Amino acid sequence: MGDEDMIERHARPTESGEAGPQQAFPEPIEYPDSDGHFLPPHPLQSNAIVELRGNLKQHFQDMPNVVMEGGMFMYYAEGEADERRVLGRRVGKYVSPDVFVVLDHDLGRRPTYKLWVEGKPPDFALDVISPSSDLRNQQDKLELYGRIGVRECFLFQPDVQCPSPRVVGYTLRGGEYRELGPDPALPGAGAVLSEVLGLSFRPKGAFLRVREQYSGEDYPWIDEWATAVKVLDGYRLRAATRADRVAAARRAVESRPAASEERLGRNVPQPLDDD
Repeated sequence: MGDEDMIERHARPTESGEAGPQQAFPEPIEYPDSDGHFLPPHPLQSNAIVELRGNLKQHFQDMPNVVMEGGMFMYYAEGEADERRVLGRRVGKYVSPDVFVVLDHDLGRRPTYKLWVEGKPPDFALDVISPSSDLRNQQDKLELYGRIGVRECFLFQPDVQCPSPRVVGYTLRGGEYRELGPDPALPGAGAVLSEVLGLSFRPKGAFLRVREQYSGEDYPWIDEWATAVKVLDGYRLRAATRADRVAAARRAVESRPAASEERLGRNVPQPLDDD
């Protein structure tokens, strides 16, 4: 049977008047930049993520060629569809770390991170897990990050009721993740040192405290910044007030001699006229 006969056969109406079988074309794969949710709904997670992103922005703000993103869709398999649908659309396979960092790499602004375009996986990724999740029961996520090639992967549990450890870190060696040890500079604090970033992460209440390894200084949280700004503004206001008072006193002192001379001149007896 020729091609034309085959086409005519499949297009010929049936006895019921319906058309024959039609070829179904697959739905195209899209790569959206958002699912409409920028932070997890649980406040413990979202608050911890906001503080963490703020600290890392402080750390990397003066460093060139560093990509620091949070909540961005990372597509890791070109042309392969994810099992999930995003806003009703068929999308590529993706993961969205709460924070990820790519060192020595900056191709400018990007709505998404596509591995086949960027050519480099993240050096560091950190996820703040749900309070109802087990920190040690994240094997699927670790396996995925390992396949992608993320050099270091950290996980943080913000729920203070959960048993220690509440933060763990893994480094990729030989294609497998191995757990990082505690930060030797902070014994007993539950801190883990990122060898890639040179930053230490330790739980402090429901947040992560980020410390710069070489300086040993902690990065302040948002409320601490606000307090510091208020204190600084108070110092400036008091300094300005003192400066105004000193200037006023100085003007008063400088004006006194002229006023005294004027009063003295009025009181000096005038010479008598001989006439």
